[in-house]
Amino acid sequence: MTDLSFTVNSDTTASIHDEGLVILHIRNGCLYTSNRIGSCIWRSIERHIALEEIAKEISDTYQVARSTAMEHTLRFVAELERHALIQRETAP
Repeated sequence: MTDLSFTVNSDTTASIHDEGLVILHIRNGCLYTSNRIGSCIWRSIERHIALEEIAKEISDTYQVARSTAMEHTLRFVAELERHALIQRETAP
């Protein structure tokens, strides 16, 4: 899964603030919240940054093992995908 690319679903809008992130899925009306790390992942997905690079940034910023950062990044991305907040990009 680390070599996949994701994009933000056009049916979502997000508000990023000091403590984290609030995402609204416009089509189903559900709100989702996350902490600062989730906000970092979300912003990185918006910029089409690879999952490996996202995990590296989290590891460096929060002083956690790269493997732990990757595990948590993958778990968070899987939840975003499960709730249709992001989608896998198709290869060109």
